[in-house]
Amino acid sequence: MNINVVFLLVQIGLIPSIISLIKLFNGEKFYITFYLYIVVSYLTEVITNRLINAKYFNVANIIINIFFLLEFTILIILIGKIIGHNKINKIIILTTTVFWIIENTLLHKIHEAEKFFNVLSAIILFYQIILALILNINKNYSSFFKEGNIVILLTLLFNLSFRMLFEFLYYNYNGNTQVIDSIGNINILVNFSTNILFIYCLSCINNTKKLISSF
Repeated sequence: MNINVVFLLVQIGLIPSIISLIKLFNGEKFYITFYLYIVVSYLTEVITNRLINAKYFNVANIIINIFFLLEFTILIILIGKIIGHNKINKIIILTTTVFWIIENTLLHKIHEAEKFFNVLSAIILFYQIILALILNINKNYSSFFKEGNIVILLTLLFNLSFRMLFEFLYYNYNGNTQVIDSIGNINILVNFSTNILFIYCLSCINNTKKLISSF
């Protein structure tokens, strides 16, 4: 898919980013990490897209690698806040950060594509999201698709499931250009769909006090 077409598709992320900032300025701060995740994701996609378009591949890879660590940290904090396991998640963040540093300094250069960290972070996030879903479904079953916690977790699970699939296909079909291109195109559409789901997630966050009282 043409890089400029991708850039246009990425702009869908501007909508949830603006909504996130509005909610934050209006005092909806319980999901501050979710708002931050949406904004940072959008900015990262825009910046790296333009860097790739200008053929600054190494710089783009550095930003993407740093984003993966930042994304993992933000999501772990968000999920930890939802399920109330903040102490355990601090240990997870510290451990994976050390692993990220080792991989990007000793195993390969930071401007090269990450391998092990992506797999490790995906597995941890998948487990944490499933755990959080189980805990919240028991509490909010009657309003399954209306509770902010549940729709956020389902959206993250949707995106993460495809990422795990893409990682598997990428490492098993790395030499097949046609497969890699197809994976890339589908991934773009998944990110586009995720941003649409983010808009719905944000529409479910109406009253922070009410949501907090449900725990």
